[in-house]
Amino acid sequence: MARVYYVDTAIPSGRKKRKHKMHAVFDGDRVFRVKKLTELEDASEIYIDTLFPELYGEILELLRRGVRVYLLKDVRKLKKLRIESNLKKSDENDARLLARIPREAFRQLTAEELEIKARIEPLIRHYEKIVRWRMTLKKLIKDGFDYNLKETIRFMKIDGKKNF
Repeated sequence: MARVYYVDTAIPSGRKKRKHKMHAVFDGDRVFRVKKLTELEDASEIYIDTLFPELYGEILELLRRGVRVYLLKDVRKLKKLRIESNLKKSDENDARLLARIPREAFRQLTAEELEIKARIEPLIRHYEKIVRWRMTLKKLIKDGFDYNLKETIRFMKIDGKKNF
């Protein structure tokens, strides 16, 4: 039996071994929790509020199974609906409210899109790290701590151009 689920996604905790953040799922009748989205085996459509890089693998697996996954275009709609309904911020309330948002407010995810994002995400994080380091080194130079840091910054620029 094919079902539609509305999921308030949570960031999976990779560092905290004991505490697992679980996704809140609303199926039209009740709210329950799952550790992974792939546990929703009878799903035909899944509507999610946000897409975290840690979830790319799970969603990609769902898409390959033939499940249609929809992402909320503007998360502010969820917050606005929560305020209008006078509800507190909670995973369960957000999962229920997702069901009340019109279908036009969601966009369908594709496997190709997620594969590209999964390949690009590590490169973006690496680039951002290099930029942060470079800014820190420039600040140190400006403050008078020049231990040949200008040469280091030059090498970082070369490395950034070579890798990207």
